[in-house]
Amino acid sequence: MEPWFRLADSAAPEVMHRRDLLTVHPERHAPWEPGADAVLDALLDLFPEAEARALRGGGVASGRALGGQWEPDFVLLRRDAMGEFRMVGGCVCDPSAWDPAGKLGRTVMEIHSPVPTLNQELGTRIRAFLDRLPTDATLSRENWGLAAVPDRNLHPALSLPRLTKGAALSGVWLRVEHQAFRALPSANGIVFVIWLTVHPLAEALTDPGVRVSFRHLLESMPASIAEYKGLAEARPALLDQLAG
Repeated sequence: MEPWFRLADSAAPEVMHRRDLLTVHPERHAPWEPGADAVLDALLDLFPEAEARALRGGGVASGRALGGQWEPDFVLLRRDAMGEFRMVGGCVCDPSAWDPAGKLGRTVMEIHSPVPTLNQELGTRIRAFLDRLPTDATLSRENWGLAAVPDRNLHPALSLPRLTKGAALSGVWLRVEHQAFRALPSANGIVFVIWLTVHPLAEALTDPGVRVSFRHLLESMPASIAEYKGLAEARPALLDQLAG
């Protein structure tokens, strides 16, 4: 069984954090449409644990129950009558400065619209990728970002501090999103999984090779992408420190 689809230790801090959020703000972190029910049931079939499979048929209550027992975030997509995949539900307790509820019902293209040039340059390839996902394997990738706080949950409603022009490497946190895609053909859907880890950036940069590569990434990043990632103000100061 693939490691992605396993329930977590109920006493793990990350899982307790998820249960707390889902108790206080369920609509904020686990938005839902009826179309998500079948996609969730197909997802639950991937888990080896009987307690996960027993959640089938429970709709939004089952989705939130799974969100409190599974460490990664998940977004459920379902193909509509026009052939477009739309977000129909999910559980996102650790968003990187985006609002899950605000994306509910939107197509993948609409969800990606705030990302500069993404749809223009890769929209067709993203559609093809989703259409051709294998039905018996999980495809994975990684994405990264920087934050001014170590908090896992960066929902916009919290108005947490952002990186500014005075940012010091010692006060920056590296957010790595380990992402996975799995087709759920029985429900005409897809699950998008986001498993977040947070690390002090300074610790990651103790490796000279990583430091050089990271400096190149910051230097070569287009201004529009730096702005989208919330790095525009902090980038000059971070590059100065990396050079030193």
